[in-house]
Amino acid sequence: MLAAALTMAWAQLTVAQSSSVSTEYSLSIPSGSLTTAIDQFSKQTGLQMATDLTPEQQQRTVDAVIGRFTADAALDRLLAASELTHIWLDASTVRIYVRVVELPQGEAGQRDVLVTGSRLGGGEGPAPIRRYTREQLDRLGVSSLAGAATFMTQQPFSFGEWVQRSGAQHFQLRGLGVDTTLVLINGRRAQPSATSVSLNAFDLNAIPLTAVERIEVMSDSASAIYGSDAIGGVVNIILKQEVDQPDVFLHYGGASGGAYERRAAGSIGTAWQRLKTALTLDYFDRSMLVGAERDLWRNQDFRRFGGKDYRTTASPQANVYSLTGTPLAGLPMSQASVPVGSTGVGLRPEDFLETAGKLSQYSTRKTTAIEPDLKQLSAVGSAEFSIGSRAAIFGEMLMSSRDILNQGPLAAATGQIVPATNPFNPFGQAVRVDFALAGIEPVSLLTEGESTRFVLGARGELSRWDWELALTRSSDSARVQSINELDLSRVQAALQSTDPQTALNPFADGVSGSDALLSSLVRDQGYDYFSRAWLFSGFVRGPLFRMPGGTSEFVVGGELRREGVKTVDTSPLEQQRDIVSEFAEVNLPLLKQLSLKLALRADLYEHAGDSVNPQYGLVWRPNQDWLIRAAYGTSFRPPSLSELSFPRSELVFPLADLQRGGAASPVRVIVGGNPDLENVSAHSFTTGVAYRASDWLGLHWGANYWRVVMDNRIVLPGVLNLAKLEEVPGRVTRSAPTDADRLAGWAGALQSVDISLLNYGRLETSGIDLDLSYRIGGSLGDLRGALSATWVDNYASQDMAPIQSPDRVGIANYSGTIPEWRLVGSLTWDGRGWGVSTTATFTPSYQDSDLSGPLNRRLPSRTVIDMQAWLELGGLFGPACFNDLKITAGALNLFDEKVDFANAGLMYGFDISQADLKQRFTYLRIAKSF
Repeated sequence: MLAAALTMAWAQLTVAQSSSVSTEYSLSIPSGSLTTAIDQFSKQTGLQMATDLTPEQQQRTVDAVIGRFTADAALDRLLAASELTHIWLDASTVRIYVRVVELPQGEAGQRDVLVTGSRLGGGEGPAPIRRYTREQLDRLGVSSLAGAATFMTQQPFSFGEWVQRSGAQHFQLRGLGVDTTLVLINGRRAQPSATSVSLNAFDLNAIPLTAVERIEVMSDSASAIYGSDAIGGVVNIILKQEVDQPDVFLHYGGASGGAYERRAAGSIGTAWQRLKTALTLDYFDRSMLVGAERDLWRNQDFRRFGGKDYRTTASPQANVYSLTGTPLAGLPMSQASVPVGSTGVGLRPEDFLETAGKLSQYSTRKTTAIEPDLKQLSAVGSAEFSIGSRAAIFGEMLMSSRDILNQGPLAAATGQIVPATNPFNPFGQAVRVDFALAGIEPVSLLTEGESTRFVLGARGELSRWDWELALTRSSDSARVQSINELDLSRVQAALQSTDPQTALNPFADGVSGSDALLSSLVRDQGYDYFSRAWLFSGFVRGPLFRMPGGTSEFVVGGELRREGVKTVDTSPLEQQRDIVSEFAEVNLPLLKQLSLKLALRADLYEHAGDSVNPQYGLVWRPNQDWLIRAAYGTSFRPPSLSELSFPRSELVFPLADLQRGGAASPVRVIVGGNPDLENVSAHSFTTGVAYRASDWLGLHWGANYWRVVMDNRIVLPGVLNLAKLEEVPGRVTRSAPTDADRLAGWAGALQSVDISLLNYGRLETSGIDLDLSYRIGGSLGDLRGALSATWVDNYASQDMAPIQSPDRVGIANYSGTIPEWRLVGSLTWDGRGWGVSTTATFTPSYQDSDLSGPLNRRLPSRTVIDMQAWLELGGLFGPACFNDLKITAGALNLFDEKVDFANAGLMYGFDISQADLKQRFTYLRIAKSF
């Protein structure tokens, strides 16, 4: 009887709450303070509201809510731009709370991750943060985190997956380097990936975009909060923690000629009283797109654009040369190319008369991947179990397996000697040949990677303080296999063979031997890379004392971390180190609208220098519409394990010495890591203003000035600028000058040059970030417009490059172009059951360059338009058959803007940091919830 009564009572409560949730209310809540809006919401709906807001939160300005809405929809709008959320306590009571503070009994599983940029609970921080919600990510139409990064104006350039042949992709805010942007996953540090241990960076391919709830970007130095590697900023990738309904997601897309994508993903979860779980499974594959599908790579003779000819003489139609420079036997010239259509059998010297003196030129980029082949399977999950009303245990899981095939050029050989005894040699004398092996697959790099990440932790509340302990284990491995590399010793043996069955025939236009013979000339070679880390972290947080502006908040904690790398290749490496960190933050409300925020962190490194970094911030809200803030802090990056421990070796090769008249002589050149490297140091300053109009509905804008200065950078010096390298003690050694040297005014002869890694130089950059958004609501839906822009005032670096550029802004650069402006604008019309959105990315005109420096040539400005449209069939045709079914179609680069030729791209022919040869990409998506 008791069980039946409880069941009936629970059913009645559930029905009542469900009725409240689904009821639509006619609301007219004007823009104003959050406190006033909540009061109006309660009066107009009859619902009871429970809140525990700080004075700062109470005065936050919210947009108007006018029209018919459910209670949930209305509250979502009111709280959308804040760190607040809501939960139903019963059928008539709703609680509004900060995601990181105390929750109602039995709802510990409702906690969210910490707000990026601070470990304190909520409130505006001294550094600005851009948030990309799940809805915004969907509107971008991209398939990966790296794709989303191309729309972040704080990242001035991005490289395609083909650039780093393992396919790894990275964030690099402000263009300071991939090792200066710290990546967090749910607020916890992500370990460098196996394929990127030499870069000390996290590969974004490890996380499927379908598992991401939102991305938060703090483009300001943050070592005082998160430790090392945050010089350029922090990107926090926040994964799904809740799945309200099981869902399925299907995606198909492609470009002209390849890059066809298929994705199937699904999510399930539970949201019980004490247990909350979420699991996302994702399968993604993409076919290859090769250079022959684009004119720019089909023909690398860029003289048609005013550039250089980057074609090679190592062609499937081989080129033949005499060994002495005299004419080839039976020909008037010393060189000739193999006749078109030749089988290489029964040739005579006169067959080469038409090609005498001519060379066959070949574009190696024809077979090179613009988009590599990719297959990936991922599982992302989380669980949280409440223990009573004041504690919970939680866990996270990320598992990913991926294969990336990055195709390159045909296997080629130059300067090979074909003896007169080769049965296919028609000249009766030894000759030299340049050729590429047709008939076998091009040289490629196959990367087979696996990533795992597990988090186990507990959090709870003790009196007015809350705490958290967490253990994170990360492991990443990669098998990188080079396929179809030529073994030149086997090639030489095949050219010297006198047996037609085993002799290589370079005089054929195309295939130069049997499948068995060609396969015997190539080899596959594999290397293994590993990256592992353990992280134990904990903190306690809570109020301290009353101040004129309210109650101060304080957090203190620490981390113990062990990281290790291992490489099994031609230069094997295995190292690990321990790091101990302590941190503290405090928020001091000096006045009701003025807060001082201080942070301090100490990181103690094994095999690297210790570092202590402060951050000072001010947040001032003169009224409900305006917010003014400023922050100053220091940051650092320690040398990575690979930079410290990479094996050193010596090579001997001729080197020209300008201090000895440019004469070349054999010199010992030392390469490798440097165990004496010091930390990279940096400091940054940010200040800005934000405005949220209370009398102009839906209008928000902000402007932030930033400046970052890096010193003691870790650079790889070259041998082309000996004068600068000689300024560093011990890097260049010379013998004592002879009497003849002194008479000629020459320095002593070079003995050795050490070009291993070293600390050198400074980089300084500054600029302004701008944000503007506006939203209009109406009977036909919402019209939303947004504009993000970054203006770079200067980007000046001092390094070991032979050509120094005092300011890289607006000048094409092979290492990454820094445009003066980057603008991303969007316009979305979200109707009732349908919608359309467009995104425009603008890059202004900038100066071209080559290895000699800037050129008197400008690249035109570029505007790329993306568009997307969607239908929510349940809203259009009723929920009977189409409930929660959404179909989306779209195109990236809708008008198929072509890539402009740039000398800065060298053999690639275009600015690889600003343009994408994939060009127009169309897609279709189907999403269904159950």
